[in-house]
Parts: sequence; structure tokens; C-alpha cells
Amino acid sequence: MAVSNKTRFRIAAMAAIATLAAIAFATSVRSQSSTTPQYTADGKLVTISGFETWVFVGSNLGLGYKDDLAVTTLQETAHAEQQVFHNIYINPEAYAHFVKTHDFPDPTVLVMEIFTAADKEPKGVVSKGVYDGDRVGLQFAVKDSHSPKPHERNWAYYIAQNLKDPSHTLHASSPAFDDEDCEACHRDHASKDNVWVQFYPTLRKLLP
Repeated sequence: MAVSNKTRFRIAAMAAIATLAAIAFATSVRSQSSTTPQYTADGKLVTISGFETWVFVGSNLGLGYKDDLAVTTLQETAHAEQQVFHNIYINPEAYAHFVKTHDFPDPTVLVMEIFTAADKEPKGVVSKGVYDGDRVGLQFAVKDSHSPKPHERNWAYYIAQNLKDPSHTLHASSPAFDDEDCEACHRDHASKDNVWVQFYPTLRKLLP
């Protein structure tokens, strides 16, 4: 049966509408996803919440960079001096991709929560050792080609709650560090695509 020009036009129009709808849906999913980086109008990263249910990849106590590294920030030195816990999470989608490919996709979000190393608690049952006390810092490492500001390898670094701030205020958004302040050190010393996989057993065991 021959198809009329009017029918062909209708089919083509419907196909175009479906394509536009798919694009709009994908954009909407990116903007609404709780694991996808969001930015303010002036390019700051909106502080991410709910990451406690993400994949926990590792923890360390008082880890700090060596003084003779090319890039050593005062922020990282403070971590080591105060003997704080660093607890690291990765968004589930990035973890699933890393399991399959051993690569970090775009976007990837790594979260570092920083806690005091407490040795006293209200019930008085602790006789030795330390545990996660008060949270005093929150940082994000984000791989995102959609970042408002271009970065090397698409990685950018943010501090939403500063360990060095006596009030430990949690900010609603935070600007990215300049690449020479953070990205360069990660690029030179992290074991996999700017990520300290060597310190995170959940990721480390996946590599050949």
C-alpha cells in the first residue's frame, strides 16, 4: 500500500518530536539526579547531600602529603597534624562503571568526610583507641566535563566544610580550587586518573 506524502510528513514529525523529548528527558535526568554535580549561576558546586548511602571505598587516619612534594597545601598538612579520619564515598553510577571498565566515567563524584579522632564518649566505655567523632570537614572531587569552568582532565576540587575553620561552617556551595592547587598533585601522584585508588581498598582490589 502506498504511503501518502501527508502520512510521511506526520511520521517524520512524530519521530522528530520523540527525539526532542528524549533529549529533554536526558537533560532533566542530569539536572534532577542527586548524584550528578549541580552548579550555581556563578559556577560554584552545590553542596551534595545524601552521599552517606553511596559506595564507601576507604578510610584513613591522619594521612598527609610529604613536605617535599611539588604541591603540598596547608589544608592537607592540617589533616595530618590534627589526626583526623578521612572517610571516602563514590557515587554508585561511577562505582558500577569502574567495576566494569576500571575507568572513572564522566561524571564521577568522590566525597571526603573529615572527622575528629575521638577517644572519649558519653557512656565512658572507651579505654583505648579512637573513633569518628565530630565532622569537621567535607570535600568533593568531581570529574565533570559539564563544569562551568574547564579543568585539567575534567577534575575539580571543592571544600564545603573547612577543617581550618574553627566554626566548621557547612557552606551551601563552594568554588573550585585552581588546578595548580589540587589537580596537579592528584595528576602526578594518584594511582588512577587523579584518584588515590592506592588508598581505597574497595577500588584497589578491582584493578589488575
